[in-house]
Amino acid sequence: MRRRLIGAGVTWAVAALVVVAAAHPEGCRTPTALEARTAAEAAVEWLSVNQRDDGAFLYRYDRAAARDLGQYNIVRHAGVLLSLAQAEAAGIDGAGDAFSSGLDWAEDRIVDAESGSALAEGQTAETGAAALLVAALVEWREATGDTGQDDLVRDLGEFLAASVTPEGAVVALVDVDEGDVADSRSPFSTGEVAWALARLHTTFPDEGWDEPARRVLGYIAAERDDVERRFPPVSDHWSAYALAEVGVEWGAPLTEDERDLVRRQAALFGLQTRYESQRRETGPVRWTRGPIALPAGVGTLGEGLGAMHRLAAVDDVAADMQDQVDDRLRCVAGILVDRQVSGVEAADEQPAAPVAGAWFRLGITQMDDQQHALSALLAAMDDLPGGDGDGGDS
Repeated sequence: MRRRLIGAGVTWAVAALVVVAAAHPEGCRTPTALEARTAAEAAVEWLSVNQRDDGAFLYRYDRAAARDLGQYNIVRHAGVLLSLAQAEAAGIDGAGDAFSSGLDWAEDRIVDAESGSALAEGQTAETGAAALLVAALVEWREATGDTGQDDLVRDLGEFLAASVTPEGAVVALVDVDEGDVADSRSPFSTGEVAWALARLHTTFPDEGWDEPARRVLGYIAAERDDVERRFPPVSDHWSAYALAEVGVEWGAPLTEDERDLVRRQAALFGLQTRYESQRRETGPVRWTRGPIALPAGVGTLGEGLGAMHRLAAVDDVAADMQDQVDDRLRCVAGILVDRQVSGVEAADEQPAAPVAGAWFRLGITQMDDQQHALSALLAAMDDLPGGDGDGGDS
């Protein structure tokens, strides 16, 4: 009896392991560049048709209730402008008009700060909003040749440079009249500001923007997670953008600390992508892996991996990981293509406009879900079959 019980226990244990392994297969597939572009076009269409007359976008929508949930976020507005500028660079119809209208909304909220200009509603400005607006305007400038916003870009840059502490940390919230809001930090603003300052140096290479940019990157690489008690470590696609800006656009070698940051971030992006690929909206995996991640979160993985893909062309640390990075990047693109609501799927819903082309989690979408997913798809397109890089199957 004892042997039979032990044998039965072993059998059940093995069976449980088999069930768990079978329940968590990776769900990666490699879409074509055409599929990714079609999804990106649908995302731009969502942003365009759900844009208000004043240039703001539909912020948050409940699909089951067919209800606009209101609210707004100025940082995410700037982030949407960035994704639209990237789409304009990719030649996607409608992106330019939506960008221009959204820029009008932002320009109405430019305020004088103690140093330079900020993007704010009210007395307190978030440095992340100004940083993403800088990134968006530089992207627009590169895509269209329009230099009409150069003075604004520099003014925003002055505000950002003033937010950088001597050790390279970034003040997240600034009182536009009196200066810093003491000890304010954010897991996002630091990388956003690093990238914005790096883009300013790319655009205006003789104006000294490289020093504060490199100071922030050094802080992120060597100190931030410890000093700001970020545990688990930040999965930071914005700092990945900044690293690629330095390595690719500046043509500058990365420091050893920055190269170590490349390794750590690539590993984080890859691990999180693998985990997300195992999730399903229904079935037993829903209970062992949890619900699917926010679409914005999945998109940021693609943005970070896209930056690492670009960096691999000039940095041997990134080049050593290129196969794995590209495999994960194509996986993210496949997840996003498959999870987007198509126009056909939305046709019977009233209204259909807030549903078609969107990504939902638990029945809710936000404009930053479209923003990050769009940016990720654009980052992946050239590495997909049929793209300029023709990445082949994963």
